[in-house]
Amino acid sequence: MVDSCANIITGDQFYNFLNHNFDRHYKTNRAPLGVFFHASWLKLNPEYLDAFVQWIDEVLDKNDVYFVTMTQVLQWMQQPTPLNSIREFSPWKEKCEVHGQPHCNLQNACALSTRELPGETVRLHTCVECPQNYPWLEDPTGDYFAF
Repeated sequence: MVDSCANIITGDQFYNFLNHNFDRHYKTNRAPLGVFFHASWLKLNPEYLDAFVQWIDEVLDKNDVYFVTMTQVLQWMQQPTPLNSIREFSPWKEKCEVHGQPHCNLQNACALSTRELPGETVRLHTCVECPQNYPWLEDPTGDYFAF
């Protein structure tokens, strides 16, 4: 998650990060680019939100870039559709309706460490109690449990 990168401390750095990663995908094999961070990170950092909105506006000026969900990426992979027909691609026309209350109203923002990134602070936003360490591949619970 981008919001766990402790080295992004300004809106300009976030904007450059987004451009760098976008260019790596767009100018090479055009693999989907995942953009993952928590909404609360943008809410707490208005400078990042401004940079993100500016980046979205610039990227959408290209006529062959779409913001879609991971499910929509998989749907397109199962039914590849040429760009000239993409606006009629039915799975991308489906609307998501959210019902009910949010999962939690008050989340914990945990500043954690992990053996895999010594000296780094990694942030985890959760609705439950903070784990002892950041959950990682060989420590999925964050309690130094190893497979």
